[in-house]
Amino acid sequence: RGYGSSELQLGVALKQLILTKQIKREDFILQTKVNPMKNPADFRKALEQSFQLLQVDYIDLFAFHGVNYPETLVYMFGEDKIPKPERKEGDPETCYSIIQEYVKAGKIRHIGFSTHGSTDLILETINKNVFDYANIHYHFVGSYTASGGGHDGQGNRDCVKLMNEKNMGVFIISPFDKGGCLFIPSRKFRKLTLPELEPMTFESQRIWNHHHLFPGQHIHTYTAGAARPSDLDQPAVAAYWHATQNAQVVEKVQRVSARLLKVREEALGKEWADTWWKGVPKAAQNKHHVEHNQVVWQYNCLLAFGLYHFAKARYHSFENNKKNWKDDKTDDENINSLQPGWGYVPGLPLKPDVDYSDDFVNVPEANKARVVEAEKFVYEWLATKTTVQEDPKDEHDAYKKAKLEEKEIPKDWQDAYDMRTWRDFPDRERRLYS
Repeated sequence: RGYGSSELQLGVALKQLILTKQIKREDFILQTKVNPMKNPADFRKALEQSFQLLQVDYIDLFAFHGVNYPETLVYMFGEDKIPKPERKEGDPETCYSIIQEYVKAGKIRHIGFSTHGSTDLILETINKNVFDYANIHYHFVGSYTASGGGHDGQGNRDCVKLMNEKNMGVFIISPFDKGGCLFIPSRKFRKLTLPELEPMTFESQRIWNHHHLFPGQHIHTYTAGAARPSDLDQPAVAAYWHATQNAQVVEKVQRVSARLLKVREEALGKEWADTWWKGVPKAAQNKHHVEHNQVVWQYNCLLAFGLYHFAKARYHSFENNKKNWKDDKTDDENINSLQPGWGYVPGLPLKPDVDYSDDFVNVPEANKARVVEAEKFVYEWLATKTTVQEDPKDEHDAYKKAKLEEKEIPKDWQDAYDMRTWRDFPDRERRLYS
């Protein structure tokens, strides 16, 4: 429901297919997600609405959606954040105890969670030992909001490893969008994946064959957003190749991965490529609420792979947050007013006149100047800027108008092609960026 009317559309379509005996309920695996809520009664109501819209007797996979900050653990499990095996008389109702009811009744088969949170929060949630699977960001170019996380800066790879150790399902969120806008890749990135694979096909095969790149670390599935049948062409081709010529595909993935990593190291320098993330804070870890980890990651994506469209879209999310940030409110009041969206896309944009050195106290001395340089580079290329021009013919705004400043994009950063899905929701303003 948070992404349009998919539950309603799927419910009608699946019901018709089942009634006309074209499929049986056991022929497909159905997942839906509901945000954990402060009031369990509201959560129960939202869950019931999902069942009504989907028109099914049971859901195979249910995920607590948006486990993005520590408070969501309280909403799921209670004040102590400890899941109870079962709710006893006198115990307060929680979102998790409600899901236990549905599991016991046979209406939910498996419990998981989805997250845009930090690697540390995801690991903490996995270690609750009550989830069968998790939806996480983990892509070749980074781990989105968790980029630079983990013990070695590899983002959510630590989470993939831990989930495998606990025999959990590993579900990757949005690899073609948050994994680099691969449906509208830069010329440079596409050149680097060819001739073996197109960018989307490469990411598909990297996911399914992850255990060949990192032994013992299996990834089981991913999401592919589609608004029309042709949006599934690339994933379908990738799935066919995976099933029919996997040995050859694995060799291609290994070659492309090695080539991309080599170019990344050449563009960034080995020392920086290995250590850029050290001490670089997230929005929740600094007084300016800037996602420094994402900003520096965007710099790396630009310099290494020319992923301009992707980096621009990600930076634009910070600017959207700023539009709704009220100077007459406290920081906490602003962040609360931006929830739940802030949990998915946290952070404010850079201000060129602000000294962020206090945010970098934990950055190694050898990296501090490069971090500052990286953020200046990102601001120069990604921040939306306007100039105010005098125009005596314009009768509005005291004869002034704002004009968007545009830089000439390097050829290698330009879009190789545009295979984006239909981007508009009927009830929302058209989005400028993916």
